[in-house]
Amino acid sequence: MLNLRKRLFICLLFLLFLFPTAQIVTASEVEINFARALQLSLYFYDANKCGPGITGGRLEWRGDCHLEDMKRSYEDLSIPLSLILTYRDIFDPDGDGYIDFSGGFHDAGDHVKFGLPQSYSASTLGWGYYEFKEAFRKTGQEEHMLEILKAFSDYFLKCTFLDENGEVIAFAYMVGEGTVDHSYWGPPELQSLTDFNVRPVDFAYADDPASDQCAGASAALTLMYLNYKDIDQAYAEECLEKAIALYEFARKYRGLGRGDGFYPSSGYYDELSWAAVWLYVATGNMEYIDHIMAEEDGRYVGYLSDIIETTENTWQNIWTHCWDTVWGGVFTKLATLFPENELLDYLARWNLEYWTGGQVPHEDPNDTNYLQSSPAGYACINTWGSARYNTAAQLLCLVYQKYNPERTDLTDWARGQMEYLMGNNPMGYSYIVGYGEKYAQHPHHRAAHGSKTNSMEDPVEHRHILWGALVGGPDESDYHVDLTTDYVYNEVAIDFNAAFVGALAGHYLLYGEGHEPLEDFPPSEGDVLEFYSQARLEQENNERTQVTITLTNDAVHPPRTEDGLSIRYFFDISELVAAGQSIADVSYAIYYDENAARYDGPVQTRGPVHWADNTYYIEIFWTGYQVYGDREVQLALMAAQDANWKSNWDPANDYSRQGIGETNNMTPRIPVYIDGILVYGEEPPAAGKAPAAPELSATVYEDARMVRLEWNRVEDAEGYRILWRAEKGVPGTEIIDVGDNNSYMMENLVDNNTYYFEVQAYNRYGVSPSSNVVRVTIGTSGDFTPGDINDDGRVDSLDYVLLRRYVLGIIREFDSEKGKLAADINQDGFVDSLDYILLRRNLVGE
Repeated sequence: MLNLRKRLFICLLFLLFLFPTAQIVTASEVEINFARALQLSLYFYDANKCGPGITGGRLEWRGDCHLEDMKRSYEDLSIPLSLILTYRDIFDPDGDGYIDFSGGFHDAGDHVKFGLPQSYSASTLGWGYYEFKEAFRKTGQEEHMLEILKAFSDYFLKCTFLDENGEVIAFAYMVGEGTVDHSYWGPPELQSLTDFNVRPVDFAYADDPASDQCAGASAALTLMYLNYKDIDQAYAEECLEKAIALYEFARKYRGLGRGDGFYPSSGYYDELSWAAVWLYVATGNMEYIDHIMAEEDGRYVGYLSDIIETTENTWQNIWTHCWDTVWGGVFTKLATLFPENELLDYLARWNLEYWTGGQVPHEDPNDTNYLQSSPAGYACINTWGSARYNTAAQLLCLVYQKYNPERTDLTDWARGQMEYLMGNNPMGYSYIVGYGEKYAQHPHHRAAHGSKTNSMEDPVEHRHILWGALVGGPDESDYHVDLTTDYVYNEVAIDFNAAFVGALAGHYLLYGEGHEPLEDFPPSEGDVLEFYSQARLEQENNERTQVTITLTNDAVHPPRTEDGLSIRYFFDISELVAAGQSIADVSYAIYYDENAARYDGPVQTRGPVHWADNTYYIEIFWTGYQVYGDREVQLALMAAQDANWKSNWDPANDYSRQGIGETNNMTPRIPVYIDGILVYGEEPPAAGKAPAAPELSATVYEDARMVRLEWNRVEDAEGYRILWRAEKGVPGTEIIDVGDNNSYMMENLVDNNTYYFEVQAYNRYGVSPSSNVVRVTIGTSGDFTPGDINDDGRVDSLDYVLLRRYVLGIIREFDSEKGKLAADINQDGFVDSLDYILLRRNLVGE
């Protein structure tokens, strides 16, 4: 023991020499709470969920994403069209030309749904729950765990297509294109709006098999059967049915699936064995074990032949259970199922002893083959994601000890490894994001980072805490780099957390007495300033003011675009009035428009609009554009000279000019609005009261292509203006000031076009809210059904999907000529989230 202490002291001195700024933390200074760590570890999967149903879930900063996966066209699929058409009633039961591949989980910080990591993660999570179910129950995490497991299995079931005989036609194992996807660094909720959203679907089928992918999914579904059969027998039976079908398909059609260059598989015999082990557990059918261990004339002829040639040979596994090679899990489970089999016990036990670095010696004292530990005792087999391998070895130790209770020497080693990852290490912080007082702050994860500029370095600090994520971990010298850009040391992934979750559950049952999870977790991030404006002065003199204004949509709960944003710049012309001038002497211009230069079109403007006394405003609209992040616009206000050729412009009294300097600063005096409703800033005081909204009616003279608009006179109104737009031919909203009149004839309307009209009253103190919207369609019969967006005679989930995609900005128009008319459920002239809510309520019978 003395020699060991001396060696440890020398190692610590060596570390201090190498890393003089590192903080050596002792076990007594680190909080070890396996219940809390287990609780946190599950939330990483909420951060990586894909598809619908995420908004309003366990993490306020995640929302529905990649909804286009709900409706993938045949040409997006790596499968012959002839095969789809042959089995169209199975692939596409409603015959609309689309197939649903939504759901599942993003792989890591990226947004591809890779095959092997998903099936490995699902099966390993399921295994951890299967072995240590009591830990989840005692810590109150069972519901959350089952929710995650079901999200995996729902996805696998959806992606497995069986014929009438229950045999696999095809299995979709990957969605997305890694190279394109990895060029995007932003929230998953907004990727659909970019050019980095190429999401082909890769299939396994008879002529292009993927035994590894199919067998991996089979194992996951079988474990779901075992974990769910006492909760929902029918669902569990469906999981088992498709698990068996996938396994048989993987056996019959041999070959490796694609990993898109990111997850190349080294073989499929291990996944076939993994699936067979769990099918045996589920059915008791020894044929599955024979598939692994069959032998003839002293030679293995089953899956075992891939690594062991004859019954006289053994094999020493120096790797561990992971996304590519699951032999470690296979032998650990086989050893617990058949404890009398010395070969299986040796294969499992030797691997575990190897990982301890000699802390638990081999039975053969002459066998000195061990994984070399770091100076601080950490088992590191590979720098890239070292913690995933380390925690997988821990899980194997804990499962082995469960069936061999005397082997606490293995789990004591595993406990020390987990405590290292929890903060008892030379770097002085936890490798579990959000755990402990000090932890890795910058995991390589787009959603948590929250960049608006497609940059890993902007912002410097993460917007959100990626609760429970196990970062890549240290190297063999106990060194780690906590940088967002470093995907070797600081990557996070669904396969990283898979064995980690199960290991924590096992540790809790053995060593977690008195450990408790956190209450009311996760904590709210609180109110976030989602919309605001900034401004800086460009130039100014006695003739003009020129400012650059930045509109910001910083919505993060969840990230989302807005298409009704506007800002108002208020100014006072008292100095002009004193010189005998009026608002007619003021003009304005937009000198730079980032939305037009870099995005999807120019802003719209209106003004000057009278506010109160001598105060007016210019309003700038981004209506109709899906805005997220920043949009710059440069506004110039100019005053003409008076009758004496004198310039009288003086911005000192302008409300919105106050506080603007030469650098960008937030300015609440340039308010931000969504659909005319103030969401940021403060308006200047009004000396009087703007009028109320009028009520609008219309008489249509279709043969003459005219509409007569009429409205009631409003108290204190000095005039009225008509706001109108057309679906075809008129950009944005046009405004007609009709003075004090309360009727107007719109002429020269166009056939097969739909027009929207509303009226506002105004006086010197401001403009009223808009009246009701009147919609008029010229030259059509108008025989459409509200909600029947695809014009198929039914209002159903297909219409719901179309409307959702339109509201989210995934599509810009509908295929059906009557689509936009039918999509305006409440007939207010706009297709927006209100229509989406109404259609959803109608479909669910609310």
